[in-house]
Amino acid sequence: MKKTSPSEMRCQIIHQRTLSELGLISLYEVSFNNGKYAVIRLDNDQTFQAGDIFKCINNLWYCDEKLIHPMSFQYVDQAEAQRSFLEYER
Repeated sequence: MKKTSPSEMRCQIIHQRTLSELGLISLYEVSFNNGKYAVIRLDNDQTFQAGDIFKCINNLWYCDEKLIHPMSFQYVDQAEAQRSFLEYER
């Protein structure tokens, strides 16, 4: 019987910045391997840099083998991702 490979999605960080003066949330503009874009928010327990890869395998998210918990996001086109990233909480 043929094994099915796990469902995997990847995205690369394009830009990163920290939100608010307290720096509790990081914001990431990302490009997915399916051609879509998004702006992803993460608790700021560890910041990641442009070029880092987020992976989603079977609904679990990772970066550098570390389990992460992104807040909800929407797939958008590149222009909307750029606009959202720049305007988010400004």
